[in-house]
Amino acid sequence: MTAAAAAAFVFLGLLCFIVALFSWSEGNRSPERRLRELQRAQQAAGMPRGRLPLRRAVSSIPGLRDRLTNSAWAQRTALNLARAGVNLRVGEYLLLRLLLMTLGLVVPLVASGMAVSGLIAGFALAVVGFIAPALYVEMRKRRRLHAIERQLVEALTHIANAMRAGFALLQAVDSAARRLQPPFAEELAHLVTDVNLGRTLEDALTDLNERVGSYDLDMVVTAILIQRRTGGNLSEILDNVAETMRERDRVRGEIRVLTAQQRLTGFVLSVWPVFLAVIFFLLNPDVMSNLWTTPLGLVLLIGAAFLQLLGFLTIRRIVAIDI
Repeated sequence: MTAAAAAAFVFLGLLCFIVALFSWSEGNRSPERRLRELQRAQQAAGMPRGRLPLRRAVSSIPGLRDRLTNSAWAQRTALNLARAGVNLRVGEYLLLRLLLMTLGLVVPLVASGMAVSGLIAGFALAVVGFIAPALYVEMRKRRRLHAIERQLVEALTHIANAMRAGFALLQAVDSAARRLQPPFAEELAHLVTDVNLGRTLEDALTDLNERVGSYDLDMVVTAILIQRRTGGNLSEILDNVAETMRERDRVRGEIRVLTAQQRLTGFVLSVWPVFLAVIFFLLNPDVMSNLWTTPLGLVLLIGAAFLQLLGFLTIRRIVAIDI
C-alpha cells in the first residue's frame, strides 16, 4: 500500500509540475512581449513588414522554445502532429513523452521496493512510455490520411461542379469545406483562411499538400498549379483526376481481397503465442509466473514480445502493396 501511494504521489507531483510550468510560461508573456517575438520571427524569416508568420510556436516555455525552434526533429514532429490532427505543440508533446518515460521507470521501482526485477521492468516500461505517444501519433496520422483520401473524390467532384456553376476556385473550395465532414473539411477551411489572411493561393495549396502528406492530394495540387500557369479547363481536369482516384481505389480493393489470407495469417501467428501463454498459465501458474518474478524470466518475456511485434510488423510490411 505504501509503494502504491508513493507511486501515485510521484505521478501527481510530476503532473502538477508540468501544469504549473505551462501556466507560468503563458501567464508571464504579455501581449507586448508576444508582438515583439512575432516581429523578431518576421525579421528572421525575411518577410515583408506587416506580414506575420502563420506558424504555431513549437513551445510555450521560453527555454524549451529556444532549443526547439531551429531543430530538424521539432519541424518533423510538428508536421507529424499536424498530419495526425493532434492539437499539441512540440514542446508539450516532448514533455508528455518524458513524463510517461519517467513514470514507467519510477513506478515499478517504487512498487518492487527497489528490487532488480523492478529495475528491469522499469527500463522496459520507460521505453514503452517514451515510444507509445509516437506510435499513437503515427496511428492517428494513418487514420486521418485514409479518411482524407476517402473524402477527396467527393471534394473534387463538388469543386468541379461549383466551378461549372460560375464559382471561382477559392469560392468552390470554401463551398466544399462547408459541405464536407472533418477531417478534410478542416484542411480546406485552413486553406481558405490562409488565403484570406494574405497568402497566395499557390503557397496555401503547397502548405496544404505538405500538411496532409497524401499522394492523391499531391496529384490534385500539382494539377491545379500547372493549370494556373498554363491555363485550361480546371473543372474538367479535376474530373479526370477524380476518375483516376476512383480507379486506384478499385485496384486497392482487389489487392486487399487477394492479400486477405496473408493478413489473417499474420494476425493469427501474432495472437497464437499469447493464447498459448494464457493456457499454460491456467494449467501451471507456478511455472509460468517465473517469467515476471525472476530477472531472467523478464528478459525472456521482453525479448519474446519484441520479436513477436517485429514479426507482426514484417508480415504487415510484406503484404502492404502501394498503388
